[in-house]
Amino acid sequence: MIKKYYEMTPDERLASLNLLEQDKQYLHNHQDSIHEQLVENYISDLNVPIGILKDIQLNGKSYNVPMAIEEPSVIAAANYGAKLLKTGGGIKATLSSPTVMIGQIMFKNIDFEEINIFVKSNQVQLFKTAQMAKPSIYKRGGGLKSVHARQVSKKQVSIDFMIDTKDAMGANIVNTILEAELVLFNMYESNIVGAILSNYATAQVVTITGSVAIPAVGGKQAAQKIVELSEFGQNDCYRATTENKGTFNGISAVVLATGNDWRAVEAGGHAYASRHGKYQSLTSWHIDGNLLVGTLKLPISVGIVGGAISAMPQSQINLAICNIDSADELRSVIGAVGLAQNLAALKAIANGGIQRGHMRMQYRALALQIGANKNEIPELVSKLVAEAYVDESIAKMKLMELRNET
Repeated sequence: MIKKYYEMTPDERLASLNLLEQDKQYLHNHQDSIHEQLVENYISDLNVPIGILKDIQLNGKSYNVPMAIEEPSVIAAANYGAKLLKTGGGIKATLSSPTVMIGQIMFKNIDFEEINIFVKSNQVQLFKTAQMAKPSIYKRGGGLKSVHARQVSKKQVSIDFMIDTKDAMGANIVNTILEAELVLFNMYESNIVGAILSNYATAQVVTITGSVAIPAVGGKQAAQKIVELSEFGQNDCYRATTENKGTFNGISAVVLATGNDWRAVEAGGHAYASRHGKYQSLTSWHIDGNLLVGTLKLPISVGIVGGAISAMPQSQINLAICNIDSADELRSVIGAVGLAQNLAALKAIANGGIQRGHMRMQYRALALQIGANKNEIPELVSKLVAEAYVDESIAKMKLMELRNET
């Protein structure tokens, strides 16, 4: 009997692909029996480099933070931004209280007042159903905290369930509760569009603030330029998009390293950036006396237990490196890294351009690409940095010159 594709082993799937044998062997060598159970049609792992942001100061505590990212210079920039923020006394974080996930049961062609009265009249049963659906989260002090109707349009209504998922990211918890609650709305079955969590986690907003001594960023003129760049990001969606991407370089790298859903965090962040009717930077900077003061504000939905986090040893190790005790603490650390990343990028632009430091890291990747060994890379990179223009042929020529010199 012929196996269906999903029934095959990873190696059987590899054998079916049009690949060189050496490529199949490479993918085979990077298989993981745990990861095989996490995704459909598994063949291998994609390895992403993990580096450390060393000693970022947040709420009076020092953190070492693992970052998983393939882009050169990001981790170096985060370290530099964190160092700058120490000059102003470190970073502070405040969070929504409590930090809860939002789940929706969505309705069409329904009168808002009718469904609103129904929800208000059945609060006891709604809460009882939630507890019966997921008793384990109640044992940990979480569960449904509130439920209310919200008018979306003239004929569309969302019933919003605010659910405390404690230290889990909570998608499965929320969806399990919502599906149990559907039974209570049987009389409106023809009006129900669907039931699912929202990744726009406005009840999990983290506010990060940090200050930098103005001399540390290059003086008053450089600080003023950073402010002007920040203001541009508030008024121009083209600039805001690039600035937010840079901020997410740091945020998403930590989210990925800790086994969390970086796509959900980014989706929520971009929605939050548009909350005033236009897309804006998530960060803002201003001068206050002798300090440059920055703020980053966005929803961050993450956990430290459950799902892929508990299944993947690497995620657990990375959380141990962070020395994190709760999901709220992880949210704060992630936000702090985002602010440090943003500061480093703005300072680089204000001081003449992003490429100077960025290209040094890019040249390291280019050196590996053309076959330079570990000992040759530092000197080859120095040679390439001195060139006005670099491409692969120039890099190969410089590598040959270096080898001839030795």
